[in-house]
Amino acid sequence: MASAAIEAALRQDRLMFAFQPVVCATTGTVEYFECLLRIRDDHGSVIPAGEFIAVIEELGLIGRIDRYVLESTLEELATHPDVTLGFNISGLTACDRPWLRLLISLLRHQPELARRLVVEITETAALCDIEESSRFVDTLRGLGCRVALDDFGAGHTSLRHLQILPVDIVKIDGSIVRNLTKRAQSRVFLRHLLGLAKGFGLTTIAECVETAEEAALLGAEGVGYLQGYHFGRPSPERAWLRTVPIDGFEVPSAP
Repeated sequence: MASAAIEAALRQDRLMFAFQPVVCATTGTVEYFECLLRIRDDHGSVIPAGEFIAVIEELGLIGRIDRYVLESTLEELATHPDVTLGFNISGLTACDRPWLRLLISLLRHQPELARRLVVEITETAALCDIEESSRFVDTLRGLGCRVALDDFGAGHTSLRHLQILPVDIVKIDGSIVRNLTKRAQSRVFLRHLLGLAKGFGLTTIAECVETAEEAALLGAEGVGYLQGYHFGRPSPERAWLRTVPIDGFEVPSAP
């Protein structure tokens, strides 16, 4: 998207969420829904974040976006008391104390929302200032939130991140998942990552699961949870308000 179109969308409050389920690898039960940012353009089309986030960062608006994501997610949690939601934050926000103060302020009168919130930090984001990121994660967990390290395995410092960042969850990068059925090396690498995660007592989620074959292979390798088109495309529909059958699994409301 062009910068002028993005600025117009922000002025006209055309930001929105698409929700995608994260499901248990053995039962298909939804663990939580990830809130994925979208923009509705002036023709009514929904534009995914990958097409505008880089421009927003160039415009210096990422702080505004991450505040919107935080406030909107907590509003969803307050409105729907039976759902757990997650969202991703930018690298700058992973070290942003004003954002953290905003979260603390918003949770002050509704602390129960923290137990139903998963904050995802990209592995590359943690590189900005890993010591500050560690304090950031400690504070989130102290509030009752769960914290996930996103894109795990895509960078070169996964072990260092696990040693320093006290996260609860690692999300295995989609680039690894996409090659599982094609390259034996990818399976070896997956087992290495799973061994690290198990050693640290972490929950594992595999991203970008698009086929039944990938889902079965990941489950057999011991991945705990799965996310991807095979279980549901991102949708503005709040799927937790109904029961959805997914490829033989019945996916009920999130706990």
